[in-house]
Amino acid sequence: MLEDVIFGQILMPGEAIRILLAFLGTGVAAYYDVFNKKNIPDKFLYAFLALAFLINLVFYDEALFMFSLGIAVFLSAIGYLFYRVGQLGGADLFVLAAIMLLLPINPSYAAMPFNLPFIFSVFIFSGVLFALYVLLYFGYKVTQVESKPKWLFLLILIPYGLFAWFFINSFLFSWVFFAFITISIFASVFFMMFRDSLNQLLAEEMPVSQLEPEDVLALEIMNKDMVERYKIPRLMSQGEIDRLRKTKVGEVWVYTKLPPFIPFILAGMVLSMLFARSLLLL
Repeated sequence: MLEDVIFGQILMPGEAIRILLAFLGTGVAAYYDVFNKKNIPDKFLYAFLALAFLINLVFYDEALFMFSLGIAVFLSAIGYLFYRVGQLGGADLFVLAAIMLLLPINPSYAAMPFNLPFIFSVFIFSGVLFALYVLLYFGYKVTQVESKPKWLFLLILIPYGLFAWFFINSFLFSWVFFAFITISIFASVFFMMFRDSLNQLLAEEMPVSQLEPEDVLALEIMNKDMVERYKIPRLMSQGEIDRLRKTKVGEVWVYTKLPPFIPFILAGMVLSMLFARSLLLL
């Protein structure tokens, strides 16, 4: 069944409606993510995910349905691990799962020689756009504050330089692949060099009484003895907030200025719709 979806000529029934709903739902989520302080209503997220599931029943195709469900469950399980360690928002997880259900493979007009999961190209484009944003926006921000870069991480550019020389002279050379790798590596080096400064830029200190569920704590800049003594987790739940309020912990550092990620997912979807085929060069 898996081979039939990937290597067969299967088409998504109700393709136009699937695309419309995927962009509409992700667009609404992106709006809330940007203009409502990343507070996306739970009812909307539940409705978006439920609608994505129902669409598969309305336009039922057994092979495609099982494929979309398998991809959504598998990647959502991985995403949940990132959510638990504060690296992915709960709303992001719902939106990604809905996209995987609505668009399990690339649209037919993309003329792909075989059917890769649509979400793979979304991840690639979204990740590269986010890395570019980190380089440009936060690169400017760190120049406005006193920072102590860890120059040792520049050594990572030595193996990158060797890779670049060999790859540019290889018959497998692709400007798409080279650009994506370059942006990703430079963003990673920048983050590691200025990690302490970026943590300070993205977090602020606030009383425990003001914590809300799903707040992500900046444990890196908090008192380590206090974190260990009170077993303070990175991701806040209502139970953890209630527990901390009964302790002597007065204030904590919270990542309140993390950039919203759903707009990057939306942009990644647009680029995937237009240029997914170019990724085959990867």
